[in-house]
Amino acid sequence: MPAKKSKAESKTKEVKAKKPAAPAAKKSPKTVTKSPAKAKAAPVKVAKPAAPAPAPVITQDQIATRAYYIGERRQTMGWPGDPSTDWIEAEAQLIAEAKRKKI
Repeated sequence: MPAKKSKAESKTKEVKAKKPAAPAAKKSPKTVTKSPAKAKAAPVKVAKPAAPAPAPVITQDQIATRAYYIGERRQTMGWPGDPSTDWIEAEAQLIAEAKRKKI
């Protein structure tokens, strides 16, 4: 005959170990096609205007050196001109080169 259980023994229950829950499967987003009549227009995003690029830094020495070489070439080729136009051309070339480097 089985022995009687004490009060403490009768109150304790055997707890079975639970299996760890399987990781939830990632659900892929469902594609839903709507009829044109029911489709809502997506809000239009307005692009912010781009900040103006900072002006390239060109020193007077860089312009003077470039103008010197432009003037030398101009005189060698026999083209008309003067040092002020050489300076303007040198400045324009350096600015164009600086802009190309930034892009």
